[in-house]
Order: sequence, then C-alpha cells, then structure tokens
Amino acid sequence: MYETLFQPGRIGTLELKNRLVMPAMNSHYADEEHHFTEQALNYYGERALGGFGLLITEFLCVSEEGLAYPMQAAIYDDRFIPSLSRLTERIHQNGGKIFAQLHHGGRMQGKGSTSLPAVGASAIPDASNMIPVHQLGTEEIPGVVQKFLDAALRAQKSGFDGVEIHGAHGYLLAQFLSAGVNKRTDCYGGSITNRARIVCEIIRGIKAACGQDFPVSVRTSGDEGYKGGNTIEAAAAQCRLFEEAGADAVHVSHGIAIHSYFSESGFNLKYVRRVKEVVSIPVIGVGRLNDPALIASALESGDLDFAALGRESVCDPHLPEKIREGRLDEILTCTGCMQRCLYPASFEEGFGISCMINPFSGKEKVWEIQEAKQKKRIAVVGAGPAGLQAAWILGKRGHDVTVYEKENMAGGQYRLAAVPPMKQELSKTIVTYLAFCRKYHVRICYHTRADRSLLDQGKFDEIILASGASPLVPNIPGIEQDHVYLANDILRFRTLLQNQSIVVLGAGLVGLETAQVLAGFGNQVTVVDLLKQPAPQAPARPRENLLSHLKELHVTLLMGRKITCIHEDGISCEKDGAVERLGTFNSVVVALGSRPERVFDEETLKDPRIHLIGDALEAADAKKGIYEATKLALSL
Repeated sequence: MYETLFQPGRIGTLELKNRLVMPAMNSHYADEEHHFTEQALNYYGERALGGFGLLITEFLCVSEEGLAYPMQAAIYDDRFIPSLSRLTERIHQNGGKIFAQLHHGGRMQGKGSTSLPAVGASAIPDASNMIPVHQLGTEEIPGVVQKFLDAALRAQKSGFDGVEIHGAHGYLLAQFLSAGVNKRTDCYGGSITNRARIVCEIIRGIKAACGQDFPVSVRTSGDEGYKGGNTIEAAAAQCRLFEEAGADAVHVSHGIAIHSYFSESGFNLKYVRRVKEVVSIPVIGVGRLNDPALIASALESGDLDFAALGRESVCDPHLPEKIREGRLDEILTCTGCMQRCLYPASFEEGFGISCMINPFSGKEKVWEIQEAKQKKRIAVVGAGPAGLQAAWILGKRGHDVTVYEKENMAGGQYRLAAVPPMKQELSKTIVTYLAFCRKYHVRICYHTRADRSLLDQGKFDEIILASGASPLVPNIPGIEQDHVYLANDILRFRTLLQNQSIVVLGAGLVGLETAQVLAGFGNQVTVVDLLKQPAPQAPARPRENLLSHLKELHVTLLMGRKITCIHEDGISCEKDGAVERLGTFNSVVVALGSRPERVFDEETLKDPRIHLIGDALEAADAKKGIYEATKLALSL
C-alpha cells in the first residue's frame, strides 16, 4: 500500500530507501555543554528503526554567539565530534541515513545562551527577545561562512551522510535572505541575488571543503508569511541560485513559526510545488503532511520528491513501517495540538520533546512495554483517552482487561474537544486507541455504569478509575433558569442556538471554543470571565490562532469581570469594585470549569486496588491524563 512512499530516492550521490524524512525539530535532549545526551540518541534511533529513510538533526549551532537556546546542541568545536559520532553510529545501525542541520541564530539569540553579542544581517532586534544586534560588516561575513564550512567538516568527520543549511524561520541566514529584515546596501543586500549570496558562498565552500560527493541541502521558507517578508517568487528564485551554487536538494518550509491545527493538512504544498517547477534538484516538502494518502498524492503528482514529517515523527516514530505494513489503523495521527512537542516543559515529565497522545515519545528505552510477571484481571472505568490508553497497554502486557463506559461510544470529554472548527482530527486519537484495544483483546462494555457491586462480581485484582469530569456549576444567582445552558450541551449538540445574542461565562479554552461554535451558527457572542487574559494555560500558538479566529467571528471578550448574577435578559458583573449590568442576551452558556466525576464514595476509594487517573483524580487536561495512564499501566 502506498508504494510511492517507499520508492528509493537520491539526494546527490546518497541513495535513500524511501521518500520519508524526519526533519529538524528541537528535541531539548542536549546537555548544558551542548552535547547530545543518551536520550537524544535513543530518540533519534527509534525513528531510524521506525523506517524513516533520512533523518535530519535538530539545529546544530555553528558558532557560540548564534545559540538560540541555552541547551542547544552544537557543532562549533571539535569537542562535539564524539557525541555526534555516537549519534550517526546509532542511526546507521538502525538502518537510516542522517544529515546534520547547520544553524546560526543571528538576532534570534536565546536569552541566557551566551554572553557574546548577537549578530545579524541588519541591526534590527527580533521582536521575541529585543536583544541588541550588531550588523555584520562586509569584512566579517567570510568569517561566518568559514564557521559553516568548519561545522560541515566536523559533520563529515562525525559520520553524517550530508548536511542541511538552515536558511529558514528567521535565523541568521534567513535574515540575509529576507527582504523584510535585510536592509543592507552592500553586496549582501538589496537584490534577490545579493540576499542569497552568503548561502551560495556556504554551499560552494562546503563542496570545496568536503568534496562534491558530500550532499548539501538548504532549508528555506517558501513564503515568510508576513508583510515585507520573502514571497514564494523570491524564494523560488533563491532556490534556483542554491542549485547553481551546488546544492543537492532544497527543503521548503513556510513562515517563521510552527503551524497548529488551524493550518490545514498539506497547507504548504502550493509553495513546495512552485519551487519544484523551477529547480531540477530534489525538493523536500514539509507542513502538516499527516495523512499517507496526501503524501502519496503529492509524490505522484510531482509536487515534491521527499515528504518531511516533523511532528508526525514525534507522534509516531514507527509511522513509515506502519504504512509499509498496511497497519494504518495503528498510526497515531498528529493533531497539531502543540501540547508537548513545541512546549516541552510539563509537570513531572521533565524537559524534552514528547507527544500528548504518545507519552512514549521521548521516553525511548526508559519506558518499555514488557510482559507482566503476574497476569491480573483489571477493570478500567471510563473509555476516555486516559482509560483507553491504560487499557491497551495493560492488554499488551498480558493482563485481562475490561473497560466499562456509561455512554454508547468512547472518547468522553475528548470527543467534545474535537467539535470546534479545525479540531476534528482529535477524534482519530480515540479511533487509534480503540484499534490497539482490539489488537490486545481488551473488552469494552458500553452503556454500563460501573458500580461497586458490578466490580465486586468481576473479582478484579485492580480497578482504574478514569471516569473523567463533569461540568462545574457554580452557585451564581439565576443559574437555574431555563435560558442557561452548559457548554457541554452546546458541544454535544443537545441544544442548538441560532441567530441569538449569547453570553458565555468562562474564557478558558472550553469557553472560547464554545463561543467559536456558537458564532458559527450566526449568534452574536460575548465571553465574560474574571481572568485577566483568555485561556492562559493553552499553548501559545493555538491560542493566538483561536483568538484571531474569534476576532474574525466578531466575538467580544470582556475580561477581569466577576459574574455576580444571571438575569432573564442579561448578567451582572463586578469589575474593579463596581457592579455593571451587561445585556441584552437571549441565552447564557456556562463554561466555568470541571470537577472530578468519581463513581465511588470516599470510603470505597480507600480500597488499595483502586487507582485514580486523569480527570477522575483532578480535573486537568488530556495531556496529564494520558501521561498518568501510561505510567500506571506500565507499573501494574
């Protein structure tokens, strides 16, 4: 199935076994001295085992002043060669090929990364850090070029199969390439050719230093996505120049930031296609390529030569092998949530890349599913993501597992999270967990409320409560009125409100997404909350996208207001000590949080056989629940 994905391909003289690439993504698995850790080797090695034909490292800094993070992996000194050599050895042992991505942060120097001054194409600070920038003089640029050449030589000595020059996403070389940032008047600024000059010099220099047979790829943005930045036509012209300079491939990205679920699958293909039209070297395309059929179509239509699967490789390191073997129902599909890949610091997990729906990612050789020494009868109460995750892992370990679900389908609250626009892919997670449950002989009993009597009859050795959460209904005067609804009722479509004026109480993620759904049905929506900022716990990028979409839908956000009363036609709030009346509203929707739903009383919960996970333990989010479920299932 999808044979096109597994046809051999070439980048320069390097033959690759298939068309699937793991692109650069910061793993955060380097140490304070900028060496790759053993966990980094395990992380990359698992993707090679999973069948990716080419892996590209996260960005390796070629010069100390160019560090973008305090613990960024580096290649600016020979002392890094031993750890880099261990990485390439691991990849080759596992059947893969690997490129080193060469990087200089330029003005996007990370705070606390180095005491050296930041440099850039122009003396324009980056808005993300506002660090003063020294504009590189014309006479200084050959020194920067040499640092890339020295790094390429170290990569070659370390056993890398090639290198990728990072010329995208706002870093130093992108600052030269971009019309929006490069304000130079010398031979490195102005025209498209001049702006591409430094990259072309690096390409030619690497070929001279490492040999013409040593593959060189260039990553660039097909469109920078902001006013004044590089357009696709400028990027395509620069890619032609890269080819003329000796590049063996171009890797076409988009913008200067990672895209969330608000960007549709394959959103970048139109830019990749345009570059493919003007160059004769292989083109690597990237950008939410999270469907095998989409990848196959892009390859067959000639839009690209190789498909780079970034967060897809984080989510499912064995994606290529699953496609090749036809195990499509077992693929963990990246939903673009950004919960654990882009923002890796998370509760007890520590710091490092992982995935919300696959906590094993980043725990390679740390968490392993092993057969249980003592097989047990285990009940799982609740078929939400936490319950299903625990169930299939326990089943794989050889336990006899039964899941009890009170509703007629699996998913729980997570199913509601898939209702808002652009989030439908979340439902695929539940479908995959159910496939794992079938594979490992987990029984699921729907329409079944698990009480103490039922569980006692089952003579279970362990009982996992993953019963989820129910909406919190605060004691606000007037909340019992008929025109007051719960957000869950809206998201379950139990209540359909159209062409009304509606106030949503609560500006957390559920409240904002409920407002989004309501606005889609022609309602004029206002959101009110005591919070100073809406959805403060949501990942930054999806949050920005959501707020932008709410603005397009003309949703009004009123923050810093305590709701004191619900009236027949409006609400009363308190702001800065003063009471104000808001209205007129036809309906009120409550989205003020959740509370754990526990099917047993406190005395019963003292039973040592009972374990609480997910929202049943503490109303939080799916990320925490799935992690807890995984950890518990590995321990029983």
